[in-house]
Amino acid sequence: MKKLPLGPGARNTRRSPRPGAPEPAVHRRRTRALAVVWMFFGLVYVARAADLQVVQGARWEKLAEAQNAEKVQIPAQRGSLLDRDGGPLAIGSQEFRAYLAPVEAGDPRHAAAAIARVLGLSRTDQHHLASADGGWVAIPRKVTTAERQRLQAAVHQGLHFEPLETRVYPEGSLARTLLGSVNDRGRGRSGLELVLDSLLQGAPGAALTRRDARGQTYRIPDGEVRQPQPGDDVELTIDAELQRIAEDALDRALKETGASGGDVIMEDPATGELLAVASRRVGDPLSIPAFTDPYEPGSTLKPFLLASLLSEGRVRLGEKIDTEDGVWHTAGRTIRDVHGEDSLSVADVIRFSSNIGAAKLSARLSPGMQYHFLRDFGFGVPTGVEYPAESSGLLRKPDDWSGFSQASLAMGYEVSVTSLQLVMAYGALANGGVLMRPYLVREVRSPEGGVLYRRRPQPIRRVIDAKIAHEVTRVLATVVESGTGSRARMATLPIAGKTGTARVALGDGYERGRYSASFVGYTPADDPKLVVLTKLDDPQGSYFGGSTAAPVSRAMLQAALATRGVTLPGGRLAQAAPTSQRPMWGGDPTSERARAATQASARGPFVFAVNGSPDPWPSEREGEDGRRVLPDLRGLPVRSAVARLHELGLRVALAATGTVETQSPGPGARVSAGATIRLH
Repeated sequence: MKKLPLGPGARNTRRSPRPGAPEPAVHRRRTRALAVVWMFFGLVYVARAADLQVVQGARWEKLAEAQNAEKVQIPAQRGSLLDRDGGPLAIGSQEFRAYLAPVEAGDPRHAAAAIARVLGLSRTDQHHLASADGGWVAIPRKVTTAERQRLQAAVHQGLHFEPLETRVYPEGSLARTLLGSVNDRGRGRSGLELVLDSLLQGAPGAALTRRDARGQTYRIPDGEVRQPQPGDDVELTIDAELQRIAEDALDRALKETGASGGDVIMEDPATGELLAVASRRVGDPLSIPAFTDPYEPGSTLKPFLLASLLSEGRVRLGEKIDTEDGVWHTAGRTIRDVHGEDSLSVADVIRFSSNIGAAKLSARLSPGMQYHFLRDFGFGVPTGVEYPAESSGLLRKPDDWSGFSQASLAMGYEVSVTSLQLVMAYGALANGGVLMRPYLVREVRSPEGGVLYRRRPQPIRRVIDAKIAHEVTRVLATVVESGTGSRARMATLPIAGKTGTARVALGDGYERGRYSASFVGYTPADDPKLVVLTKLDDPQGSYFGGSTAAPVSRAMLQAALATRGVTLPGGRLAQAAPTSQRPMWGGDPTSERARAATQASARGPFVFAVNGSPDPWPSEREGEDGRRVLPDLRGLPVRSAVARLHELGLRVALAATGTVETQSPGPGARVSAGATIRLH
């Protein structure tokens, strides 16, 4: 088309380029360059995003989880404490803290109702669970494994559980002060739980938890990073049956005598194993004073004076000692005997517990001899038993003695001992003169049952010759047969033992009117299998050991000999059964000295007798032939039935729980001592 020239006044619509403006070609090049740059950065961004999402996605996901995840400890199951027959005394058990997540549950009201029904929660607790809006809500009490299973069956979604390790004592209060306790973190707090904590606690595991948007924490499924390792099991020397006998007898004695506390220990003299340990003190339920609280033993220390004198050849058992008609003034002091005699043989000084005779005999030893014999019997040093805070007692060196110390020590004063030290010293007499180290831990086993450690009996030293120990035992047998310990006498087997009555120390003197009463003995006297100590603190009324502690020991020994824990043939029990009733004080009924000894030991408003009968041969329990007449035990609680049979000197084969349904032989049957009665 031909362009027409513009005439005058015509308008030119094409704009002239601005001065310095780029040419169109340059502009296009720049646009393309910018597009390339933007495309490059876009590709880089996409590539980086792809790298983060695809290539490094798993890594960043883990880092993101780690920011909201936390490693928590999974408690290990605590090992068990077992009695010597493998019966559980303390076992680990798992409980759970439970939480409800309302959002996950779908219908919180329905879930809350189901939880309340399974756990028996109150309406208030149910309403609290149902009205929760969003965050996790803690169920108001811990739940057992069985309850957890029922909850999971009733509520299919929204429940979360946190495992907790707890401690269960299947035998209830049995041996609890000895076993001790654990804290709320499952660590040992007292007793054997504390001493053996490193063995029992095991190794905790670990798991991951995650925090949600509301800050609530929950376990990540399959998030365990380390499995917990259960603790080891520890088998103790304690015999649960003997422990129950000891505790029942001690509790009954405290009730009957009004004593403020007491100790009972049963020990195997051949090994040093502690078979039963019971201690009671008002307001002190978590300690074992038998191990930790020393006291002046009184006359129970006299046998060790006799052992020392015989070992050094300073006395003969038949030798007569002037006992001053019961009152002796010496070195500005007065020593008295409960019953006055002009003279006694050395054996009778022990038999009738003459303070005057003991004080005079002590002068035949040098202070060094007297000290070293007492030290060798284990007084003044810890025994080394596996228990915290054991006391060493107090036995001062001769350099610290006064002019009256030898006589005081001979009577059991100016020395303090623990009940454990005393029973182990008597164990040395019963063991032919060899002192053993006491122990409570018999075996340690892995969670799989393998034996990791087995304790062997540990002799400490030979203190006296076996012949001397036998002579002392013969004298101690007369103490029970016809001396101050006659209320410990049994129909079935001979006992060797000694009574003790001591004033209670207070500061530098003694508390008026307060005494400790004790008896230590072992049986059979000619082949000892069991040593028993009974100590009562401040008994009311009669405070003599012969009338308070001795009957308790007799009752325990009668019961103990019928258990499976004491190795004694039933035939021997039957052979020892009496054929007629005899006076409780034993011996010749015309013996005025024997009668006087018994009366002296029973001085007070009343004489304590276990189960209401001071006579171990009551006619209603025996026929004319000396055989026991079985009572009707059907319907009785098993524990009561076992106690009744033990009192009769009978063994028990138990296949019953709760109450006795049948017994074999039946009610009214006549059986010999040591026979086995089956309860179903």
